[in-house]
Amino acid sequence: MPMPTTQHERLATLTAHFATEITLDDWTWSSLYEYATGDVPEPEQIAEITHLRAVSPEGWASTNIALLAHLTDGRSATCVAWSDTTGFGCQQGVDWRINDTREQAIAMSLDKESRSHLGLTLPNDQQPT
Repeated sequence: MPMPTTQHERLATLTAHFATEITLDDWTWSSLYEYATGDVPEPEQIAEITHLRAVSPEGWASTNIALLAHLTDGRSATCVAWSDTTGFGCQQGVDWRINDTREQAIAMSLDKESRSHLGLTLPNDQQPT
């Protein structure tokens, strides 16, 4: 396998082993940075992607992405992103956040739906039956 030549290609390599509906290629990663809001880590700060969900809920170029990452300095980062059927560049939202700990990232930076899809639910996420 050739070595990645850009930081976005390196990030695509970090997510290649995940069995997701859509692939986070270097173009998708570049979009996650181009349209980013929030506390955005530099690409080289991301040491590992520990949890990833990437689907196309409406087909075409629509995306829903949620991820949890371990940073090189020991902190954790999350990204929750979406785009409509026209893809990134038209209508989208990309929210990055950095927290001191993994637990803070899960509890404070991922919404309930993202936590559920990533298998990271909190006790308060459970609905009484």
